[in-house]
Amino acid sequence: MSYQMPQNRTMSHNPYNPSPDMPMPSAKEQTLMWQQNSYIGDSGIHSGAVTQVPSLSGKGDDDMEDDPLMFDMDQGFSQNFTQDQVDDMNQQLSTTRSQRVRAAMFPETLEEGIEIPSTQFDPQQPTAVQRLSEPSQMLKHAVVNLINYQDDADLATRAIPELIKLLNDEDQVVVSQAAMMVHQLSKKEASRHAIMNSPQMVAALVRALSQSNDLETTKGAVGTLHNLSHHRQGLLAIF
Repeated sequence: MSYQMPQNRTMSHNPYNPSPDMPMPSAKEQTLMWQQNSYIGDSGIHSGAVTQVPSLSGKGDDDMEDDPLMFDMDQGFSQNFTQDQVDDMNQQLSTTRSQRVRAAMFPETLEEGIEIPSTQFDPQQPTAVQRLSEPSQMLKHAVVNLINYQDDADLATRAIPELIKLLNDEDQVVVSQAAMMVHQLSKKEASRHAIMNSPQMVAALVRALSQSNDLETTKGAVGTLHNLSHHRQGLLAIF
C-alpha cells in the first residue's frame, strides 16, 4: 500500500526556498530580505547591543560609579603652589644651575655658608648633574690618593735612616719610641714598601726585638714585622 501527499496542501512560504514557479531573487535581494525578517535575532554586528563591555562603554551598573578609586592622583601633591611661586622656583633653579654643577664637580671651590637649592627628590636616585660628575670625582680621588701615597713614601724614605739610628740606640726608651713610630709607618702601604726596601731597617727591627725586654718595643717591632709579612717581599726581607 502506498501513501500520496495531498495535492491541495498549502506549503509555507519561505523566502529561502522559493517555489519553482517563482523567479530566483538576486544576491542583493536575498541580503535585504534577511535583514528585514523580524524572526532573525540580532547578531550584534549592526546594533552592537551585546558586543560592548560595560566597563568600556559606560553602560555598566551604577554601583561602579560609587566605588572609590584604587589610587588618588593628587595624593602625592598635598601642597598647592601658585603660578608666581612656580615661576620664582624656576627662576631660582635657572640662576643657580652653574652653582649646582660646581657643587657636584668641585665642592671644595664653593664658599662657606652658600645654600644651593637641590633638585634631588629621591636620595636613591642621583640627579643628572651628579651622574655626570662621577667620573671627575673618581679622577680627583685617584689623584689625591696618588699624592698621599707619594707623600707617605717620601716621608718614610726620609725618616728611615734616622729611625735606624734610634733603633740601635743604647737607651731603651729611645728604642721603644722608634719601634712605635716604625709600627705606625708600616700601617700605610707606601711607607710599608719603603720599609721592606730597606734591609737595614728590617735588621734593626729584628735586633731590637731580640735584645729588648721592653713590652712597648716588642709590640712595635712585632707589629711592624707582622705587617711586612703580608707581602712576599716582606717575608724575603725578614728571613
